[in-house]
Amino acid sequence: MGGLDRTRGGRLRRSAVAALSGMLAGCGLGEPKQTYEQAYEAMRPDAMAAMKEAWPGVEMAKDSGGTEECGGLDISADKDASKLSAHVTYRGNIRPGDERSLAELARAAGKRLLERGWRSGVEGRIPDEGGLKSSSRVRLQMEKPGVDGWAVVLVYADEPNDYGVSMSVSTKCLRNPAWGNGEEG
Repeated sequence: MGGLDRTRGGRLRRSAVAALSGMLAGCGLGEPKQTYEQAYEAMRPDAMAAMKEAWPGVEMAKDSGGTEECGGLDISADKDASKLSAHVTYRGNIRPGDERSLAELARAAGKRLLERGWRSGVEGRIPDEGGLKSSSRVRLQMEKPGVDGWAVVLVYADEPNDYGVSMSVSTKCLRNPAWGNGEEG
């Protein structure tokens, strides 16, 4: 009987530890230590440089940007500023006379990001001309290893030979270091 009690007690302890571990993970204790600011600042300079190199002479203007509250319980619609996601989008128009296709324009920006250690969603390489959509829009998503976020290159044709380009940088929902310091949101 004593052997059964020890086995049962061990199982109860293991079950309690597993339950407690699950609760702590649900509270965010097992999440990345990277803040939304760190992720954003790790990606933005690369994206800015890639735009300038891939699309020389194109005036890129900030189209949108900011942060979004995404903290709080996953099951709640009410979100707080304990976690934030940051994003920015820059847009521009390709100069008349640039004869590159939509795919070539997207590949040029993607190549610049690859040179900076980023990777694309296709096993570390940018799809060739046939792998990119040949419609009026080409989208390429890139990730920087070790950073919780991504960049999206979008090239689109408003009219034949009237191409627009954009580069967006977004972070995942990450810890806000100002939360709890009276500086939130």
